[in-house]
Amino acid sequence: MLLPLMLAVSMAFGFWLGSGLKDPLVVDSNAGGWQKIDEILRYVEDDYVDTISRNDLEEEVIAYLLQRLDPHSYYIEQTNLQAFNEPLDGGFEGIGVQFSIRDDSVYVINTINGGPAQEAGMQPSDRIVKVEGELIAGTGITNDKVMRLLKGASGSKVNVAVQRSGEAEFVELEIQRGEIPITSIDAAYMVDPSTLYVRIARFAKTTAEEFTDRVVPFADQGVENLILDLRGNGGGFLDAATFLADEFLADGMLITYTEGRSRPRQDYRATSKGHFERAQLYVLMDGYSASASEILAGAIQDHGRGAIIGKRSFGKGLVQEQNEWPDGSATRLTVARYYTPNGRSIQKPYETMPEEDNFHGFSTNPTLDSAEKGGIEPDIAVQRDTASVSWLYAEAVHRGLLSDFAYHYRDHHLRSLLAMDEQSFLSQVSNDTLRKEMRTYLESQNVVINPDDWTKSAEHMTTRAKAIMGRSLFGDGIYFRVINTFDPYVSTVMAEIEKSAELSSGS
Repeated sequence: MLLPLMLAVSMAFGFWLGSGLKDPLVVDSNAGGWQKIDEILRYVEDDYVDTISRNDLEEEVIAYLLQRLDPHSYYIEQTNLQAFNEPLDGGFEGIGVQFSIRDDSVYVINTINGGPAQEAGMQPSDRIVKVEGELIAGTGITNDKVMRLLKGASGSKVNVAVQRSGEAEFVELEIQRGEIPITSIDAAYMVDPSTLYVRIARFAKTTAEEFTDRVVPFADQGVENLILDLRGNGGGFLDAATFLADEFLADGMLITYTEGRSRPRQDYRATSKGHFERAQLYVLMDGYSASASEILAGAIQDHGRGAIIGKRSFGKGLVQEQNEWPDGSATRLTVARYYTPNGRSIQKPYETMPEEDNFHGFSTNPTLDSAEKGGIEPDIAVQRDTASVSWLYAEAVHRGLLSDFAYHYRDHHLRSLLAMDEQSFLSQVSNDTLRKEMRTYLESQNVVINPDDWTKSAEHMTTRAKAIMGRSLFGDGIYFRVINTFDPYVSTVMAEIEKSAELSSGS
């Protein structure tokens, strides 16, 4: 197929374009080849009616070529490369604060535990008013501008002024920026004495280390069942996925294999190092679980090591290779496909490709059978929870009122909440109290409360608000501990565990 060659050569030409030098790779015009790309770009630059940036045009050509290959090959401009890499690199440099913009003001949702902002004394509910003496409140501030102001090289300092509830004067803080981790494991806790819940947000460079530090210690606590939550996990590094699979599969088991036109088959197998090889696995997936998540789930499913719970996964079975170029840009190019141990390709058809232009060999036929749709088909499907959803709930979510109430309650009870640890928060902040205050708050926001809707949704709304509040105080882990008490996926797993226990006891 010529397209990979076209891409490679166009990349080479891209760094010669605009240099005024003759490219040593250019072939004689009678021989065809890719001289045509260079000639057209030169022609446009010289003769187009308006002034054209040769560099901008070159980047658009490269981006277009990559987009034509498949949905997952793409070009990353130099200015965007750092932001693309941060989630998988496992960190960035800054002050370590989560914020939201409300009423044209920057409100602190949470500070990273042990991070620079927390060490300097910044608190949840603080309103950032000035940065380096510049007023940012009430100025049309954007997320991008806030990040540009607060991010910076580790060791550098930034001065901020915050308005704190109960204090008339601004609180001045000098914060020394540092390395801020982006964790890949959102939560790990025991649901009951024998069931461990682990949520993995992405497969990053730090995932193996995080799993070893945060999850492996539970192996000595009698874990019989393990709920591995991969919902919303769009993938990441193949090595991280195979490391995780190795924790659950016996020595020598095939985890996955990759193969491409210019990449010979490579097998990835489990070793004898797994800490949870005896635990019964339940892998939670949805339509946003992709790539490395599907590698892990496919291995578990093919070897019969556990049940896949939820919805069909996204269907991304392509391996991307990232190359960074001399000008600071990068490309992510599909170089191989990965397969489950039984040889299944998880890649779904390129549904956006027009039938007549489908030079990839992927069918766009909507009548494909289940095996041809791509993704991982769940062993136990979980339907959307509609029992507690009402028009009241929909309005509250649409208007962001559940988050607003969570922060409103937190800010009005901040002193007592900051004195709590996680367990105290879970036990002392009751749903009954929250429910009463939430209704009063919603009415103050001109929400008309239908009694039937309130009866149907109040518990769900209160639980979600408590989870949001807990996250702002203690981090992601407590959010999932709260929200999972009302989660249909987790409820399905717990029902399956109970069934298995009943069968084992012979009752």
